[in-house]
Amino acid sequence: MTDYLPELRTRIAKAPQKPGVYRWLGTDGTVLYVGKAKNLRNRLRSYVQKDAASTLGPWKTSLMTKVTDVDMTVTENELEALILETNLIKEIKPKYNVLMKDDKNYVYVRIGTKLPYPTIDVVRQMSDDGAKYFGPFLSSYDLNRTLDLLHDIFRFRACSASIDALNAGRTPQRACVEAQIGQCNGLCSGKMEQDDYRKSIDEVMRFLKGDRGATITELKRLMQDAAAGKKFERAAKLRDVLAHIASLEEQQVVSGTDGNTVDVIGIAFMGNGKAKAQAVVLRIRNGKLIEERSIMLSGETEDMREGLEQFIPQYYAGETDIPEIIVIADTPEGIVAINAWLVQRRGGSVEIRVPERGKKSKLLAMAEDNARRKIEQQFAKWESAVRNVETALQELQKALNLKEAPKRIEGYDISHLGGTETVGSMVVMKNGKPANAEYRSFTLRTVHAGEIDDYKALREVLRRRLKHCAPKTESAITVKKLPKKERVQWREGKTTLAMPKGWREELLMVSEDNRELLTMDLRRKNPKTPLYAFAHFQAKKTDALHRTLDAVEHALGKSELYLVIPETIDEDILALHGFLPSAKPVPEEFTPPTNTRTYHRRKTVADPSLSAAPDLLVIDGGKGQLGAVLEVLKELSVEIPVIGLAKREEEIFLPKSSLPVNLPKDSQAQYLLQRLRDEAHRFANAHREKRLLSKEIGSALDAVPGIGPETKKALLSRFGSVDNVKHASDVELLTVLNTGQLEALRKEL
Repeated sequence: MTDYLPELRTRIAKAPQKPGVYRWLGTDGTVLYVGKAKNLRNRLRSYVQKDAASTLGPWKTSLMTKVTDVDMTVTENELEALILETNLIKEIKPKYNVLMKDDKNYVYVRIGTKLPYPTIDVVRQMSDDGAKYFGPFLSSYDLNRTLDLLHDIFRFRACSASIDALNAGRTPQRACVEAQIGQCNGLCSGKMEQDDYRKSIDEVMRFLKGDRGATITELKRLMQDAAAGKKFERAAKLRDVLAHIASLEEQQVVSGTDGNTVDVIGIAFMGNGKAKAQAVVLRIRNGKLIEERSIMLSGETEDMREGLEQFIPQYYAGETDIPEIIVIADTPEGIVAINAWLVQRRGGSVEIRVPERGKKSKLLAMAEDNARRKIEQQFAKWESAVRNVETALQELQKALNLKEAPKRIEGYDISHLGGTETVGSMVVMKNGKPANAEYRSFTLRTVHAGEIDDYKALREVLRRRLKHCAPKTESAITVKKLPKKERVQWREGKTTLAMPKGWREELLMVSEDNRELLTMDLRRKNPKTPLYAFAHFQAKKTDALHRTLDAVEHALGKSELYLVIPETIDEDILALHGFLPSAKPVPEEFTPPTNTRTYHRRKTVADPSLSAAPDLLVIDGGKGQLGAVLEVLKELSVEIPVIGLAKREEEIFLPKSSLPVNLPKDSQAQYLLQRLRDEAHRFANAHREKRLLSKEIGSALDAVPGIGPETKKALLSRFGSVDNVKHASDVELLTVLNTGQLEALRKEL
């Protein structure tokens, strides 16, 4: 988490000082932990303070090493936060939360209103039995205490024997013992009539629905009577009961018992001119708020109706769980069409509701409040990121003694698997942010299977990349086309390629200071066909060969070229210029001479990422890797600042310096370099694994007689993998293969 601490501290400093639920998130947005807080800012700050490890303990310290971001939902009170936390933990099952194995942490009041004499029970789960349910309540103790209080006032309790008998149409046989001690209202002895009993049940229901005025008035009267009669102990008890009722006034808008499926959509706008918009969707299922979805909106509207009209169809186009009720703040102009479309999508009724009061109005206010806070947090995150990047680049400029802050930074890494599939990666940061489109990977040409040489690999990658940045200097090398008379003279007594009909010849002479370096007898037909050439290299030294091949590339451009060579030339040098041993022979019509080798260079196109000059090169490694890169810079006469970043101690090595530079561990420059290095490592590994997978897939199907490249491509496109091909039925395979190919495939796989 170290990289993210400064940014999180900045954002948490602006977090609301209100109750709510927080979610610690991992790198891919996974929820790692859900917690509640009376004061979100204070609670979150305790996680990210500099000495947090000494107070959090090993479990939460482990959590914080994986955290990269935080999300919050503000609630009206602690009770709502507690209920929402419980719902989210059950739904998400975060890795670092303690998970309950059952669903019995809530209690409800169940009232059998369809019975002639309704029953009142405390239950753990709701059922679809026609009864009225109230809750949820988190404490069965507090709930029973509340019901005891209500019985003292409304006398609703009757013994089970009398209730059972009366509901069955029988008259109770005798008064119960509970009536003698005040625990039964006397229904069994005829002291209470059915109408009075129903009235007492109705009063209890009014209380549970939140209409507590009559109860409070009666309690205050009883408390005053007790005080007037000097019954101070009873008066104190009644005072505590009033305080308990006051605590129940904190309504639980995040859970209920109506059982409807509801989405509550809150939208907030922020910004000057081109406003940013944030939507929050509260998803309520079976009466419980189970999820909060946060969606950043792009566009330039600040009008709520227009925003909703555009958001609702886009959001529900990708949803399969469309609710019965959608709660919004205003009515869009196209509400009729939107509603009809939602009904069609759901296959049932959908009500779009704009509430003015009640629980759904409070839920809407909660959604809008959280949308506003999230967009404020997002702005704080953007501002923090911009400040951090600016700080990081300024710190790098100062620490590395650069003329300017580096705007384009390139990171390099080498990856291989025991000396096989060696690849290099180049990742790019522009103004401190990853420029993914400009990442490049290199399949190594000079490092062969079984060879482990990171220095050699780095030299190849950097030469292939930095030759595009080499200065355009005045050169003594000349490339000229020989006229026909000189071409005829040159060919006398020499072996070369035949001249097929429809082709034309060119003869290129590469010289330096009147000394021949290369003579190339070229065959050209049209721009769409490859070039074929027979080449005689007079240059032998490495630096002269590089200059010669650079001149050929400049003269011929990026055309596809087959080069037939009679001499023995260093294959690594040819490979650095894109010439690899050709698996495809030169067409017979050219009558290629014996005792020659053919090399092939693919057609290439200009690469804007490679032509852009970097301001800083960061190499994954220490002094050795840095030295290999410096050799390339010197060879190409390229002057670009370069550093090596060692993994173990995060030390920075500079050219011509024996001692490393150590940036502060929590500096923004250190974090930026670490992110760059880790990204280069990830990108290199991803390219290597992709090549390995491609090779494995290719070799498996290549072994099947009668299955060529196009059929192999069709199989993989149809079934996705060789394993799926292997387990597919004959009927499925015959949609791609003929019977002969199917038989061969079954034998090989």
